[in-house]
Amino acid sequence: MHSPQLASHHVAGLTARAKWKERDFDEAFRLAGDAAELSTLAGDEESWWNMRYLQAECLRDQGRIEEYLSLAVELNDHSLTATSPELGAKAGTMVAIAFQGLGRLAEAATMAADAAKLAARESDLVYVQILAQRALIAALAESRLLDDAWRECLVLETLLTDDVDEDTAGKGYWVIGNVAFLADRVADGGLYHDLAAERLSPSKDVDLWARFNRASAEMRLQAKLSDAATLRCIERAELATDIVGGSERDHLEMSLVRARWYFLSGDMQQAAAILEPLCTRSSILAKQTSAEAHFLLARTLLASGRREEALATFEEAAALFEQAALPERSVAVREHLRHVDEQRGRPHGE
Repeated sequence: MHSPQLASHHVAGLTARAKWKERDFDEAFRLAGDAAELSTLAGDEESWWNMRYLQAECLRDQGRIEEYLSLAVELNDHSLTATSPELGAKAGTMVAIAFQGLGRLAEAATMAADAAKLAARESDLVYVQILAQRALIAALAESRLLDDAWRECLVLETLLTDDVDEDTAGKGYWVIGNVAFLADRVADGGLYHDLAAERLSPSKDVDLWARFNRASAEMRLQAKLSDAATLRCIERAELATDIVGGSERDHLEMSLVRARWYFLSGDMQQAAAILEPLCTRSSILAKQTSAEAHFLLARTLLASGRREEALATFEEAAALFEQAALPERSVAVREHLRHVDEQRGRPHGE
């Protein structure tokens, strides 16, 4: 027989996890804290660890990355963590994801690689290994170490066997497709994203479905693919975003994707009709996203013959990229401007 105390901390843990699944992160965090205390009273250290891990997931999902990192480090350094490859790999992956979120990419890659090695020691830890491998690939890809990232993608692919559930396989193929697109392996990118789309289900998680389709459309548009498959991704993402309700930021990000589609298709009027109001409200977007929106609007205005407005918008885009600590993107905008002036046969800046 379990003691009532033992039962109570398990019940509290289940309630906390249910709230997390409902995306009520504040309540899930609070309940997981209560469950962690009850676990300590019951002498169940592993349940305590799992509840602190759930609290960290709540912080991550709210974008509270500094707090997420400090809790991840606390768990990674805990004496219990050292006794188990599973806990070690899970905690290491959390630290890696936090480092990536804070732009500490080299540290993120090192932590994730160690976590993946730890999980690979035991065959029943395949899910933990997949998580670590995805974190490693994300850090390498964001560092633009694309050859290394692709090599790790091929390792990840070997883990995505028929024994792995559809959701996990779908997220895995999504990551591999992203890296393929970034590395100019456009056909591979399309193939892996198709594999992801077959496995991710809008009926199971419509929010994930929206994010996947939007990301896939963005990758395809970056590869200059304005084809029927890209349009299908955009339409699926728009529909799913409407169903989920999405925040104003989600809707703005979605309309930026649609504007990019019109721009690539040569419909400057439609692109400008979306981008002009979007740029006036772009302060709620991430700085780099706002910068990308202004850069796209500048090129749209230029193509529409609205030269003076275009030049002012190019300057704004360059300044936003600098504020986002992306000097190389700022240089690209200024290069674009210089190229425009040279085509007009006048020196830049006149």
